[in-house]
Amino acid sequence: MVLQILKSFFAGLENVPGQKPPDAKKLKPFLDLVLSLRKDLPLSIPLLRSQAIIALGKNHETTLLERRIERRYRRLCRISSELRLLDFKKATPGMSPEDYVFSQIDFSRYRKMEEKEFDSLFPEGLTDFDEAFFRKNFKLGKDEVQSVIEKSYRKEEGVYKIQRENPLILSIMRTLDTSLESLDLFTAEEIHGELENLLDFVGDRKTRKKLPGMEQLYPLLVLSLNGKIITHEDGMTTTLFISPKGELSGTFRPGNKPWTLVLIPTVQ
Repeated sequence: MVLQILKSFFAGLENVPGQKPPDAKKLKPFLDLVLSLRKDLPLSIPLLRSQAIIALGKNHETTLLERRIERRYRRLCRISSELRLLDFKKATPGMSPEDYVFSQIDFSRYRKMEEKEFDSLFPEGLTDFDEAFFRKNFKLGKDEVQSVIEKSYRKEEGVYKIQRENPLILSIMRTLDTSLESLDLFTAEEIHGELENLLDFVGDRKTRKKLPGMEQLYPLLVLSLNGKIITHEDGMTTTLFISPKGELSGTFRPGNKPWTLVLIPTVQ
């Protein structure tokens, strides 16, 4: 039954020459189906569940997609708060602006971190960046960076304390805390992978890559987030929107001041 619903849904999305591309309103039957599947099933589709919950406005626990947006917001808050404290009049004569900014960074905050704050950066925060990002910044792969963090911190009574302080671990934590070089909020490859998981689960392993219309799902999921509002843990909100260029962007408000980030470039 589920397989037939999926086949019918994707057939309705098939790109037929001369016809207008489908709009995000056509997603509702698919999103309803995703939410109808019990969470305890052996089925890994966290992004599709996130999309369905946000797009349909259901009450929920924080989803994978919202956690990704929350981390971007936290990084903006960190950057914004530090920028507000800068006073270039206090810089040593002859000191470059870059050197002054670096001199004001408080690396001591990474020596001891509350569990909630530490967990907001690691380990899930590593997934916000690709392998090239870690190689460029630390000359280490993602797995190696994870190992450095695991060996450097010990949890004691809800607090993570650094055990082996050195410039590398401080740089890693600082970068996870402030870098805006994140991957796209979600990718077509991720959605396709979850679709394969879904079709495998309902018994369509042989034909899962051949269903017409499947390639339309990703751009429709991006469009479905237009106008959605994400509420952060501190009560501030971020509005998602499709820009005139076709990008999925978010207007965040760190320190209650607007800051717009492109979350997904133009979807072709």
